[in-house]
Amino acid sequence: MDIEQKVQYVLDRFEIQDVITRYSFGQDMHQGDDRNILETWRDVFTTDAVLDYRAAGSEPTSYENMAEIMRGNGATPGNMSGFSNWQHLMGNPVVTISGDKAAARTDLWATHKGKTIEGKSAPSLYVAGAFTDELVRTANGWRISYRKLELHFMDLINSL
Repeated sequence: MDIEQKVQYVLDRFEIQDVITRYSFGQDMHQGDDRNILETWRDVFTTDAVLDYRAAGSEPTSYENMAEIMRGNGATPGNMSGFSNWQHLMGNPVVTISGDKAAARTDLWATHKGKTIEGKSAPSLYVAGAFTDELVRTANGWRISYRKLELHFMDLINSL
């Protein structure tokens, strides 16, 4: 690999890491009833991307539909409606780049704070897992075209 190829590889890898991080940034930037995660996710996924979250009980679907499943649509609450706040931490991805395609695996640690309703705290959810991604280089940069969620464990913990 010559110096130009090495530099391009490093630039591609940094961009891929940023795309993977923007996913969790989109989640965490919009807390509580804020459903605007698509503002960020449009710069993360290809228009035809598939998210495979069967490990969490959702059939493979588009990122737009996954946003609705998670956050609701205004009339129907989403899966995250029982939580007031959350944080999604991503580990350093292991990335393989081959031309205009790439694969990555990234560890995930997510915390979800249960809402307090009528003075009673709902349980908080803690999740350990990983994302396996397929990425493609587009005219707008690297984007995730396929994402699979792997769960290592999930725990509900009662808050005091």
